[in-house]
Amino acid sequence: MKFSNVEFVVNSLSDSPTFKTHDIIDGEIIFTPHQETNIEDISITFKGRTRIELENMNTHIALPPSRLLKPFLSMELPIYDYCWDKNTLKPDKRHRLPFNFVVPEELPIHACQHQCANHQIQQEHLQLPASLSYRGTQYHKIHDMSPEMAEVVYSINFELRQRNGKAGRPKKIQEATHPVHILPTRDEHPPILVPRKSKYYRQRAERSLSTGLLRHSRGKLAACSAQPPAIQLQSFQPTNTDASTSVKIDLRFDPSHLGQLPPSLLAAEFQLRAMTFFGVETWQDYPDLSDISTWGSRREFWSDYVALTLNDEINLDWNAQGEGDRTIFTGSVEACVSLPTHRRYPPTFHSCLVSRVYALKATLFYRVHGKARRRSSISVSVPVEICAT
Repeated sequence: MKFSNVEFVVNSLSDSPTFKTHDIIDGEIIFTPHQETNIEDISITFKGRTRIELENMNTHIALPPSRLLKPFLSMELPIYDYCWDKNTLKPDKRHRLPFNFVVPEELPIHACQHQCANHQIQQEHLQLPASLSYRGTQYHKIHDMSPEMAEVVYSINFELRQRNGKAGRPKKIQEATHPVHILPTRDEHPPILVPRKSKYYRQRAERSLSTGLLRHSRGKLAACSAQPPAIQLQSFQPTNTDASTSVKIDLRFDPSHLGQLPPSLLAAEFQLRAMTFFGVETWQDYPDLSDISTWGSRREFWSDYVALTLNDEINLDWNAQGEGDRTIFTGSVEACVSLPTHRRYPPTFHSCLVSRVYALKATLFYRVHGKARRRSSISVSVPVEICAT
């Protein structure tokens, strides 16, 4: 039964408010009871929760999905009984309750009580995770490339409680929530060590070049890259039009015979891969990026791509170098790429149940001399961190 109409008014200069670390979330809750209601307590709370849902695929019989809803943050605002008389709410009387919360820098220590591989992992788990949800709201309708099975949500919660005559404990008679979008501050971390057999990153790639029906060898092309500078988001810019980074791809061409020219660069494409790792079991370490089989059946991952905007034209100038009795060619491609505005980008984070990381994939299209029409490609994929200031 709905005992009252509830309206949330959040003070913000933006139509799509986003709050970062140390920001103040303030406003008021306006509610009007429909009938005379005896209450025991009124509660206003700023909450953060993680929701996980996994399909049970490892059995021969259909089982319901595994679900987990874990709260990791709860900040309750003291409410003093100045708005009602003798614990009774009168019908059709409008009540206004102000609220004021400060977005914390870290979670309380009890938010991560499981065993962690080291202190660094626990510190990561105690950082405020970014809002992560496939659901659109009236304020945030842009997709953040997250799956339906994993959400990190924040909200202002309003509850009316009434004393239960039988049990003697207050029971909830009405609850209303207002979603809040959180973009926590994250400083740039040192580059990560990429496992040699990583399934998600590929910092080096090689291609054997050949032409003709008989596949005459023309040489070998190698490309390698490293983790670029972090992409910095500004919480006061919802579209983050200036969020960009620069990436450099080093190339080497080893010709198979004297006189063979290096391939010509035709074009380049850049993509951002958003990877979400989640499970109903807590992560004791960073997700293993080399062997998914170590995860077990209670963990999963999801990835999505978005094309990046190339800010400037790119070019490739080959330099011939002597190496022993042969000549090799080296060169590099440098590109500045920025995030498109039709997606949201939660900063990189690792929490107890959910991690969000990113990779930057660069694909270079080239043509081998002697192969007039057909074009080929070579790709590398490197970690990239998204931070917020």
